[in-house]
Amino acid sequence: MVPLVQSLIDRKVSTSFTRRGSVIYTKTPSRESLSKKLKKRNLSFFFFFLVLKMIDPRGRNTSQSIPTKKKMDHGDKDQGKTANDNQDADSFAILSSSRAVPIGKDAEELIALREQVEDLQRKLLEKDELLKSAEVSKNQMNAVHAEFDEVKLQVAEKDSLIKSTQLQLSNAKIKLADKQAALEKLQWEVMTSNQKVETLQQELDSIQGGISSFMLVFENLTKNNSIPYAEDYDIKPCYLDQLPDIDDLDDREMQKMEEAREAYIAAVASAKEKQDENSIAAAASARLHLQSFVFRSNNMKDGKANLSFDVKQFHGFPKIMKMVKKQMLKEQ
Repeated sequence: MVPLVQSLIDRKVSTSFTRRGSVIYTKTPSRESLSKKLKKRNLSFFFFFLVLKMIDPRGRNTSQSIPTKKKMDHGDKDQGKTANDNQDADSFAILSSSRAVPIGKDAEELIALREQVEDLQRKLLEKDELLKSAEVSKNQMNAVHAEFDEVKLQVAEKDSLIKSTQLQLSNAKIKLADKQAALEKLQWEVMTSNQKVETLQQELDSIQGGISSFMLVFENLTKNNSIPYAEDYDIKPCYLDQLPDIDDLDDREMQKMEEAREAYIAAVASAKEKQDENSIAAAASARLHLQSFVFRSNNMKDGKANLSFDVKQFHGFPKIMKMVKKQMLKEQ
């Protein structure tokens, strides 16, 4: 159809054809408007195919829309050609009437497709927002998990610190219990020592009382020149048949007597100072030794041939001790 119309337009006027037909002239659309329309239609069809793919992912037959596109493309081409070429009114009317019905159907389909595309775009925007919110939630969850891990690590560190502190506390309690046991032992030892000290103090007091009573008895004994020991002791006297002359013994006896007297004085002074049993026993022994010299000198002056050596004087110390013990028992 188009080549025929073009040939008719381009044909020169011949003399054989005297009749002329009227041709309706329409303005040729600009290239920009045509390109815009083509872009819009191509975009619409692109979204249409995209919607079809999204609606029917199994690959349902979508070839029914392709002839429509072809028809639309042919219609556009024909319309452009008829606009550019100066066709006659009849052929243009026939072409325009033949293309009117498909263009209306395409418009309805395009409107429906646009609505579907807008709906899908809205859904895509909603899904994008949901994805963004999900991404934000995911980031927040990751941050929360990181904080939770950090808090968990801190809790583990604190638990280990608490365990070490409890271990130190238990060790300190054990040490404290040991120290308390040692303190109780020391207190018991101190109490026992105090009891022993009290007992020793009592014994010391009794000993001091006995020493004082013994000193009194000793002083009374020193005042007397002789003590009757015969009723307590049966000791046979030792007789000396051969005695040296008195003149020969005077110097030696006097010297020994002086030494015995000095020893007795020193023993008495030591007994008064120390006031113990050893010093008192030493003083008593020195006194008996001095008394033996005195008795010997008296017997020698009386001129007795058989001098009875007073050995029983040396045995008087046990009697003195016996008297002291009796006195101590009476005081207790």
